[in-house]
Amino acid sequence: MKRSMQKVQKGFTLIELMIVVAIIGILAAVALPAYQDYTKKAKFAEVISTAASYQTAVSLCAQTLGTVTGCDLGTNGIPATTSSTHVGSVGVTNGTITVTPTATTSATATLILIPTLGGTTLTWAKTGSGCLTSSPILCTL
Repeated sequence: MKRSMQKVQKGFTLIELMIVVAIIGILAAVALPAYQDYTKKAKFAEVISTAASYQTAVSLCAQTLGTVTGCDLGTNGIPATTSSTHVGSVGVTNGTITVTPTATTSATATLILIPTLGGTTLTWAKTGSGCLTSSPILCTL
């Protein structure tokens, strides 16, 4: 009796494994920059949140005094400076808020909010190193 020999393939060939590794490499190359941008935005969100709480305090101070002059850090209902994981320091002088992030967040993305009181309306101009030049998407407020 003649037996027919059948070759049964077990496992993957080298070329199949190389193709899978190449596909994973391409996906990682696309995903890593997107992930890095996402983490920067998430860290800077704490800076924006801190600035928003000081904006409220300056708005109340301006409403009480009728001017932003004298709305300084630690006076007229504006809290003293604060720091956290991603906020290095906060400064308020005559209503102008300067929030400096820690080095782990973005050493160059200082957020500065400048109030303008026109009659009964308080408007804010946003500026700062890094906010409008190198990373404008981080400074969305």
